[in-house]
Amino acid sequence: MDYRIAFPEGMDDGDWAVQEAKGWVDVTVCWDGEERLLSFYDQTRLMQTIGHEMARTGYFAERSLVVVSAVTPENIEAAVAALAARGFVDI
Repeated sequence: MDYRIAFPEGMDDGDWAVQEAKGWVDVTVCWDGEERLLSFYDQTRLMQTIGHEMARTGYFAERSLVVVSAVTPENIEAAVAALAARGFVDI
């Protein structure tokens, strides 16, 4: 399946180091005429975000969430390739 990953514009190695430390980034993925914003989190940041939202609102909901071991371009590319191999049925 053909797809395209649109990383945030202007991101250099320093910017990616900051995003990896923050543990999350939103990336647009396009396939078969569809375009979707995917939220990539590492496990630690996701647990922090869930805890914060649970305390604040009593629930947590996130559409198009993908958890990777670290928020890096390589991990995002690998996750999107795996999603594409499954026809993006998981998102």
